[in-house]
Amino acid sequence: MSIWIIAVIVVVAIAILALVAVSAQKAKRRREIEQMRLREQAGGHRQEAGAHASKADEHEEEAQQAEMEAREAAERAERERKLAEHHGEKADDIERKL
Repeated sequence: MSIWIIAVIVVVAIAILALVAVSAQKAKRRREIEQMRLREQAGGHRQEAGAHASKADEHEEEAQQAEMEAREAAERAERERKLAEHHGEKADDIERKL
């Protein structure tokens, strides 16, 4: 009878080891699948970040262009103000002569 008990214990131990091995393989496969999913998600985030960086560059260029145009408009306005002042002084001189 002890041989049968030993045989049953060995069979049960082998079955438990087989279950542990199968469970470990499934866990490994789940981790691999999760890693692949995370890699794909990270790739999507990288693409999105690249698109945002590109838009930021475009906005920076637009802002620089707008700043340059504003500076030019301010310079033009200052020239016009000086010209108007000069014409006003000339008009005053002409009036005094009359």
